[in-house]
Amino acid sequence: MKKLFLSAAVIASMILASCSSDDDAPAGPEVPVGEDIIVSGTIEEDQTWTKDNVYILDGKVVVDGGATLTIDAGTVIKGSEGQQTQASALIVDRDATLNANGTAQEPIIFTTILDEIVSGETVSPNLTVNDRGLWGGVIVLGNAPSSFEGDATEELIEGIPANSGFGLYGGNDPGDSSGSIRYISIRHGGANIGEGNEINGLTLGGVGSGTTIDHIEVIANLDDGVEFFGGTVNASNLVVWGVGDDAIDIDQAYSGTITNAAVVMNNVSDHGLEIDGPEGSTTGMYTLENITIFSDDSETNANSGNREYAQFRSSAMGNNNNILLVGGLPDSDFTLQDNQGVADNYNSGELTFSNIEIVPPAGVSDIATLFTDASGQTTFQDDAVGQGGFVDAIVNTSEATVGANLGVFGWTWVSETGAFGAGANQEVAEVTVTGTIENNATWTNNNIYILDGKVVVDGGATLTIEAGTVIKGAEGQQTQASALIVDRDATLNANGTAEQPIIFTSVLDELMPGDVVSPNLTVDDRGLWGGIIVLGNAPASLEGDVVEELIEGIPAGSGYGLYGGNDAADSSGSIEYISIRHGGANIGEGNEINGLTLGGVGNGTVINHIEVIANLDDGVEFFGGTVDASNIVVWGVGDDAIDIDQAYSGTVTNAAVVMNNVSDHGLEIDGPEGSATGMYTLENVTIFADDSDTNANSGNREYAQFRSSAMGTNTNILLVGGLTDADFTLANNQGVADNYNAGDLTFSNIEIVPPAGVTDISTLFTDASGLTSFQDDATGANGFVSVVADTAAATVGADLGVFGWTWVSEAASALGF
Repeated sequence: MKKLFLSAAVIASMILASCSSDDDAPAGPEVPVGEDIIVSGTIEEDQTWTKDNVYILDGKVVVDGGATLTIDAGTVIKGSEGQQTQASALIVDRDATLNANGTAQEPIIFTTILDEIVSGETVSPNLTVNDRGLWGGVIVLGNAPSSFEGDATEELIEGIPANSGFGLYGGNDPGDSSGSIRYISIRHGGANIGEGNEINGLTLGGVGSGTTIDHIEVIANLDDGVEFFGGTVNASNLVVWGVGDDAIDIDQAYSGTITNAAVVMNNVSDHGLEIDGPEGSTTGMYTLENITIFSDDSETNANSGNREYAQFRSSAMGNNNNILLVGGLPDSDFTLQDNQGVADNYNSGELTFSNIEIVPPAGVSDIATLFTDASGQTTFQDDAVGQGGFVDAIVNTSEATVGANLGVFGWTWVSETGAFGAGANQEVAEVTVTGTIENNATWTNNNIYILDGKVVVDGGATLTIEAGTVIKGAEGQQTQASALIVDRDATLNANGTAEQPIIFTSVLDELMPGDVVSPNLTVDDRGLWGGIIVLGNAPASLEGDVVEELIEGIPAGSGYGLYGGNDAADSSGSIEYISIRHGGANIGEGNEINGLTLGGVGNGTVINHIEVIANLDDGVEFFGGTVDASNIVVWGVGDDAIDIDQAYSGTVTNAAVVMNNVSDHGLEIDGPEGSATGMYTLENVTIFADDSDTNANSGNREYAQFRSSAMGTNTNILLVGGLTDADFTLANNQGVADNYNAGDLTFSNIEIVPPAGVTDISTLFTDASGLTSFQDDATGANGFVSVVADTAAATVGADLGVFGWTWVSEAASALGF
C-alpha cells in the first residue's frame, strides 16, 4: 500500500473542502482511498475515518473538545511504535466525541503497525497473544464525577504530562456523553506512555452514562485491559484476553454497571478483576454482573503473573452478581489484600456478592483455600467482629449456571481462536418437547429444545423463549412433521436481540448457541423440519364468509389449528430477532409448512426482525389478519418469499428478499376469498432475483405475482437483477386489473435495476397473454410501466443495514446483498 502522511488538521480540511456547496469553488484535494494515512497531532474539526483506508497513529492523536471523530465499521487503525513521549495513542479529550460503531460482521480494529491484518480479517496473520506493548491504546475522558485525592474535581489521566493541553477528566455531569463505541477490538497495546505508566487497552476517565460502551475486545495489552477511573458509564459485552496486568480495573468510585464480561488469563496475567474504592470523600458503588473469569494454570516462570481471580482494595464498594470462576492454579485466590476497609464494607453491605460459582482448579478439594487474605483470614472476614461467611455462599460446581453469555463474542479473535477453551464449551443440555403446552413455560438459552412432532401452545398458556435460545425440529413428514404451533388465545413471547437472536432450525443442524452460521448446513438444505405457525382471532376473508377455519395442513378434529375472528387488535405475543431455517416439511394433506405462518393474527402482536432461510415452501405467509411486520428478510426459499392471502390488512415494512435457483416469487399476493375485503400495505421492499442457469428443479424466479382480486398499497419497492424473462405479473386475472384501475391496488416509487441484457423493461411487466401488467382488457387503461424507474442508482427499497445480525448478512458478499 501507499503511505500518505497527513496531519489531523489536513484531513479535516480535505473533508471540509469536499463538502463545500459552492459550485464555483475549486475542488478540494480528494480524500485518498486504499491508502495508509498517517495521522498526528490534534483533531480540531469533525472528521470521518473510512474502512477504505488504514489509519496510522503517529504519536498521541487527540480529538479536541468540540470535535467529533467518526470511524466507520470495518476500519483498521494501527499505532506506530514508540515509548514515553513517542508512544502512539488515540485520546478523546473532555467535550470531544468518538463515534466508533463497528458491527459483528465489520468490527473496528485498533492494533499495531507491526500487525499485517487488513480490513475484513479477524485474526492477525503474524502476531499472537504474546505480542504486547507494541503501541499505546485508546483513552476516553469525560466530565462525570470521580473520587479524587484531596476532593479535587478533575485531574490528569495517568501518564499525561502537566501542561499538555489535554488529558483532564472528571466533573459534575454524570450524564455526560463521549459518544458511542461498539464492536471494537484493541490489540497488542500497553506501551509506556509516560512517567512509567503503561497505557491500558481502553482507559475510561470520568466517562458519563450518556456514552455507549458495548462489545469491546482487548487482547494482549501489556497493562490492564479496560480501566474505569471514576465515572458513571455503563459497559456491556466485554472480553479481555491475555493482558499483562488486570483484565478489568475499577478505581475512584466508578459507579456504573458492567454486564456480560469474560476474562481469559494467560501466564503473565495478574488479576481478572482489580477493584479499588474512592480516593476522596465522594463515594460510589459499581455493579458487576454476569462475569466469567478463566484463570490460567500453565507452569510458573520468572515472567509469570499472579493469575488471581480478583483483588479488592482501598475500601472497594459495589455489587457483584452472577460471577463464574474457572480453573487456574491451586493457589489462585480472591483476596482483599489485607485491607480492613474492604472487610468493613463487606460486612456493612456496601460490598455485596451473590450467585458466585467456581469450577475449581485441578486438585483443589477445599475451595476455602482460594478465598483468603494475606494473613490467612477468610476473604472479607472482619478481624474485629469475626463476621464472614463469604466462602459458604460460593457454589463449587462442574455445571455452571451463572457467568457471561459467551455466545455474544462470536465476532471476536478470542472466539475465533478458541481461547475460551473448555469453559466456553460446557455441554448444553438438550430438552425434548412434545405435545401440548397447557401452562406457562420458559425456554432458556442454556438448553437446546428439540421439537418432537407438533408442539402446540394451548389457548391461555404463554411460552416465553429467552434471547439466544436454539430450538431444533425433529425429522418427519405428514403427521410426524415437527412444528411449533401457537394456537388462538395462546401467547408466544420470543424476543431475541441482534446480539442473541433466537434460532429455529433442524435437528440435523450442528449449530450451537452463539453461532450465526450453520457449521454443516447450507441454503440448499430445505424441508428438514416444519416451521412456526401463529394463529389469532383477527378477521380474515374466508370462502363462504365463515368466521374461522383450520390452517392448511391441520386435520379436522385435532383440537387446535383454527384461526380468524372479529378482534382486529388481538395479540398473540411478541416475536423479535428470530431466524427460522431449513423448514418446509410436508405437515399434512400435501401442504409444506411455511417458515412463519400467520393466520388471523391481530395488530396487538409484535412481529419484527424475522429471518427465514432455506424453507421448502414460502418464507412468511399472512392468512388474513391485521398484524404489522417489520424488518423481514427471506433467503433461498423454494416457493414465495412473502405471501399474502385472505384480505390481510396490515403493513409489511422494510423487507428484503434474496431468491436463488429454486425460488418462485419474491411476492405472491392474493385477494379476499369471501365478501369481506381489506387492503394491505407493502413499503420499503427490495427483491434480489436470481439469474443462475435454469435446470429441471429451477423455480419461476419472478419478482411478484398478483392474483385473485388482490387489493393493497405498494410503495418504495426496488427490483434487482434476475432472468431476462423475470416478471411482475397479474396471473391473467381480470379482478386484479380492475382493482388496479379502480385505485384499490396502487403502486408508487417502484425502481428496477434490470437483468443484464434487458433494454426495454416493459417486457418484464406482462401477464400470461402478453398484455402489459394490470392492463384492463375492457378499457385499455394502464400506465403502470411508466411509473417504474429504470435505474442503476436506487433511491428506494429496504434499509439492508438493519439485517447485520442475520446469516443472510454474513453471506452478503456472495449474494450481492
